[in-house]
Amino acid sequence: MRALRSDFRREKRKSGAFALYAIALIGAAWGVPLLLSAARAGRAAGHRGALAGHVLRSLPLTAPTLVVLIVLLMARGAVWRGPVLLDMPTVAWLLPTPLSRAALLLPRLLMSVLVTGSVGLAVGAAAGFLVYASGASSWPAATAAGAWAGVAAALSGSAAGTVIERRDRMVERYGVWIFGASSAAVALSAAASLVSVHSGHPSWLGVAFLWSGPWGWAAQPLVAAADAGPGVEAPGWVVAAGLSVVSVLAALILARREAAGITQSALRLRATVASQLGASLFALDLRQAKAGLPALRKRGSRPAVRLPMPRRRWLLMPWRDATGLLRTPGRLGWAALWAATAVALTVLAPALREHAQAVAAIGALVAGYLAAAQLTEPARRESDDVRRAANLPYPARSLALWHALVPGALLLAGTAAGGAAAALSGWWRPGLAVLIVCTPALVAAALVSSYRGAVPPHILVGAETPAGNTAALQAAVWYLRGPLAALALTAPVLVGVTQGGALDALRLLWPLLVGAAGLWWARRTAHRLHTG
Repeated sequence: MRALRSDFRREKRKSGAFALYAIALIGAAWGVPLLLSAARAGRAAGHRGALAGHVLRSLPLTAPTLVVLIVLLMARGAVWRGPVLLDMPTVAWLLPTPLSRAALLLPRLLMSVLVTGSVGLAVGAAAGFLVYASGASSWPAATAAGAWAGVAAALSGSAAGTVIERRDRMVERYGVWIFGASSAAVALSAAASLVSVHSGHPSWLGVAFLWSGPWGWAAQPLVAAADAGPGVEAPGWVVAAGLSVVSVLAALILARREAAGITQSALRLRATVASQLGASLFALDLRQAKAGLPALRKRGSRPAVRLPMPRRRWLLMPWRDATGLLRTPGRLGWAALWAATAVALTVLAPALREHAQAVAAIGALVAGYLAAAQLTEPARRESDDVRRAANLPYPARSLALWHALVPGALLLAGTAAGGAAAALSGWWRPGLAVLIVCTPALVAAALVSSYRGAVPPHILVGAETPAGNTAALQAAVWYLRGPLAALALTAPVLVGVTQGGALDALRLLWPLLVGAAGLWWARRTAHRLHTG
């Protein structure tokens, strides 16, 4: 196998070397100047300096939370990929043979650990330098401490992913509960971290986070290097650093022992998914790429909450879409989170400076679109599989409009509830009224994205220009044409009202007209997809 694939391996090494060269070139040209600019801006007096001070004082909470979040994400990704990943020829030819798997799998684990450790080193060092930019006294100490936190998070995540890959049957049975409880704990930690950035935290809470486990031990050198003053200290950081080194080494030893026992079915599943995912990404078929990722468990045929069967024909499509969303409650949760983010950004935007106001207003519309995209998943599934709508008594162009009812009602109710809560709390802003009337435009943009279909071949070909081939830019615009059009037409209204403009009837009517045009566009797109 090694002899037969020598040419392929040589080309793969060349591709890897070119990728490293490109990353280093981009980092030197863009990353280093941005970090230096951040250091100068953070050291300057004024609002940014004060904000940087708040971030610095919250490090005892935010640093351990980020470390454990990285470990959790890497462990969750191991459900479909894993640190030990084989290619399809190896899976087809070598796995069925009666050979020792240690010699086959351990080099893959070692390579994965080296790659993730290098990435963690670079990202952690950059984060440590930003801590110095926020006010730490010594940039070498802060950079080195951040690098160690990144390395510890990356290596611990690789070890956790190896255990997940080895214990695939346990994950299949209990993975929902394990990852659900872990995600809830991390969410609580993140909420406490955000509160600490704004209002500070008691010293005992910081001590609890820093000594809560390996994630806190790895963060203590960074907190000590920040030197943010009383209440933000890590006096035992030397002991914590030693414990962190021991815990990382123990995790790697456990990963090495577990790697040799990874089952053939787990390796085959991950190799197949990785191959399909790579092919879908090369074809820019993002929906197909996402559909290839396995879930923690198969969904049941019945939702936990069932709606009564409709007795009128016009209720069929709303009932069908609502039932589909009930079968994926995670999408409802994400939609609620994005809608709350949109409301929060709209409320906070007027208190910011002029340029930040515009950024927050546009961010609110982006969050609203992401909420609408979660709610239009039934339409997206129908566009992927035309058989789902084959027996429905509606043409494709009418179905697109029917699919707008439930997402529009849910998003309108969510933003209106957020606006009502803000008004009762004394935080009413005129921009909230604009955000509410932008709901049809955001839902229409999500429906245009749902019915976009596969990328046309002529877009992937592109055109040669002095700046390079335009295929990548054309594909990005083609994928994002719905939300880009909605944002371009509605953002000026929300930004103008946020920056002190008067709220009049015309500014409320314009987003509604954009929504009507967007629904016509979605209707036309659906018709062309199913008849072209």
